[in-house]
Amino acid sequence: MGHAMHSMIGRTEYQNVSGTRCPTDFVELPSILMEHFLNSPAVLALFDRDGTYAIHQNGNQQEDPCRAIDTHTQILLAMLDQRYHHGDVVSTSFDSTRVLAELTTSRGLIPYVPGTSWQTQFGHLFGYGATYYSYLFDRAIASRVWRMLFTEKPLDRQGGEHYKQTVLKHGGGKDPWAMVGSLLRSSILSVGDAAAMAEVGRWRIEDEVAFGGRS
Repeated sequence: MGHAMHSMIGRTEYQNVSGTRCPTDFVELPSILMEHFLNSPAVLALFDRDGTYAIHQNGNQQEDPCRAIDTHTQILLAMLDQRYHHGDVVSTSFDSTRVLAELTTSRGLIPYVPGTSWQTQFGHLFGYGATYYSYLFDRAIASRVWRMLFTEKPLDRQGGEHYKQTVLKHGGGKDPWAMVGSLLRSSILSVGDAAAMAEVGRWRIEDEVAFGGRS
């Protein structure tokens, strides 16, 4: 839904920079931000026609027990993506399955299963081309956007309009750092240099903001 909104709201002059046609390490932001809305009791209540979601109105929303595992998996995939786009791949001795096995065994939660090579079926390792880290990167930004603009009033028109005007409508027609900087009203981010990257890294992922609006 986040990707669809990004495309539908796009108002760029040229279609080739509209919506998700933007830098890869920025493209997942709208999609991941939408996940925060789908964890919001105020938003879910809109679909609670028969009252089955009433438990969440009493502050009993439960955290996803698999979220930490998902984060670990994303880190592992980002590492694998970097290995697959390292200079070592030009060597005739490079073996993508061996790299997968070594990384999974040394860093994974579940040991590698001999005889398998699922990386050949995972298109993101090709399509993202060394930018799979964008899932973690954009999760950090999405968490901060949610906390600063939507956590208290997820249905607020003013916050949504600000997000639409500063990010969604520009697609890839404007520098992503400039858009995020405008969205969060941060001059540090607008520059898009090493200091901006360090600032996002300092936020980490802030997973907790997805549950109950905690900061």
